Amino acid sequence: MACRACVACDFPGAGPLPSVAKDAPGSGDHPLVGRYKGSEIILYQTSDFDRVDLLAKPIPRRFAWPAALPDDLRLRLDGKSFRIVYRGPADRSAFEVDANFAESLKAKGFETLFACTDTECLSGETSFYQLGGFLDDTRRNGQYGQAVTYRLARLSRPAGDVHVALLVGKSANATHVAMRIVESKPMQGDQIAFIDAGQMRLGLDNAGRVALYGIQFDFDKTEIKPESEPTLREIAKLLQAQPALRLIVTGHTDGKGEFDYNLGLSQRRAKAVVEALSKAHGIAGDRLLPFGAGMAAPLAPNDDEAGRAKNRRVELVKR
Repeated sequence: MACRACVACDFPGAGPLPSVAKDAPGSGDHPLVGRYKGSEIILYQTSDFDRVDLLAKPIPRRFAWPAALPDDLRLRLDGKSFRIVYRGPADRSAFEVDANFAESLKAKGFETLFACTDTECLSGETSFYQLGGFLDDTRRNGQYGQAVTYRLARLSRPAGDVHVALLVGKSANATHVAMRIVESKPMQGDQIAFIDAGQMRLGLDNAGRVALYGIQFDFDKTEIKPESEPTLREIAKLLQAQPALRLIVTGHTDGKGEFDYNLGLSQRRAKAVVEALSKAHGIAGDRLLPFGAGMAAPLAPNDDEAGRAKNRRVELVKR
C-alpha cells in the first residue's frame, strides 16, 4: 500500500551500507540509549530547550498525518531534545533491533510506557505508515514493509526525567532506527538582564519607554515579591534624580487566561508598584499613573514559556 506520510519519513537514504560505518559530522550516541551494533548515524539534531510531542497511544483509524496529534494521543515534553536517525544492518529485523533496545533500556532503569508493532500502532487500521510522521516531520519517499516497531520509554531521575521514542523500520537494504529523546528540565530563567537607573533613563530618552523584568509576582497574585526590591530602588533613584519626570507604570500579562481578567490583574499589579514606590521610597503619587495593558501589547508570541516570560513585565512610559 502506498503511503502519504510513512515510516520512511524518519529514515533518509535507504541505500546499501558502506563497508565501514561513518557517522554524520558532529553527531554522537545519546549516553543513556546508545546504538545497535553495526549502525551509523545519518541524521543528528539537538536543541538545548524545545517542546516535543511524542506518540503515547495507538493512532485512531483513518487519522492522517500531518494533522496535529490530538492531546489524548500525545505526551508533550519540554527540555533538551535529540533527534537521531541510524542506518543499521540489513540482515537484522525490526523486531530484533527493538528487542535489544528494550532489554538495554530496562537494564538502565527505563520503564516502557507504550509499545506497538505494525498495525497495532494504528487501532486496527491496515496501514501504519503514518506513524513515522509523528516522530519526525521530514517528508521522504520510500516504503517499508510490514516490519515496524515503536516504543516510548521513561527514565525517572531527580535531575529530570528522560523520555525516549524509538521507531524501527525494515527495508530491503537496511534496518533504520529513528529516535527522539527529551531530557526534561526547567527553562533556563533569569536571562533578562537587571536594569539600573542609568539604563532606565537611556531607554526612556531613546524610546519613551523601558521594559522591566525585575519586578516579580506570584502566579495570579498582585503582591510584589521581595526579590523585586532592587528594581524598585532603581526606579526610585531614577525619579529622585529627575524631579520633573512623570511616568506611566504599565502592567503587562502573558496570553494565558481571559482578556478581561488579565486586564484587571495587570491594572492591580501596576497599582501595587505605584503604591510601593510611594510608601516605601517616598515618591510622590501624582508623578506615577498606574495602567493595566493586560495581554494587549505582547513583545513575543505566547506559544511557549520563553515568549510568555518576555510578555510578563512592567513598563515605565514617559509622560
